[in-house]
Amino acid sequence: MTSKGMDTPTNGESAPQPRYAGFLARGVAMGIDILIIHLLYFSCLCAVMTTLWAHSSHWLVLLSSILFCLLLFLLTFPLFVAAYFLALHAWQGQTLGKMFLGLKVVRADGGEITPGLAFLRFIGYGLSILPLGLGLFWSIIDREKCAWHDRMAATRVVMKVSS
Repeated sequence: MTSKGMDTPTNGESAPQPRYAGFLARGVAMGIDILIIHLLYFSCLCAVMTTLWAHSSHWLVLLSSILFCLLLFLLTFPLFVAAYFLALHAWQGQTLGKMFLGLKVVRADGGEITPGLAFLRFIGYGLSILPLGLGLFWSIIDREKCAWHDRMAATRVVMKVSS
């Protein structure tokens, strides 16, 4: 049997163990993702502000536009972050930061993750971050380098093998 990304041998040899991504590689990928998210989101926000300001020069309208954009930011930024992680993990099993570093999220059995697992994993991020990031740092001592959200969704972050 063969699942995507992992071959099982046919001549009785043991299957090669996946190379799990460590805390540092995962942290760098997350940093890249955070940078990309902010650049994309703030570009969109600046476009909205520019459109609002283009039609008026009165300071009261400019002030109300700034307050509107601040409210818009507070309400939509969490949705933008969720959409970024959920869409990319469900579609490719990797975010842009993970793509850059050659990392991929897979099921514990090596198969592709589903949109449901991507959602469960995203919810698990919150649980990993809440106690001062302890759930993220857990990957330093875990045998398979899993953070709490990986354990919760039965996923692993592995070094992607090029075909």
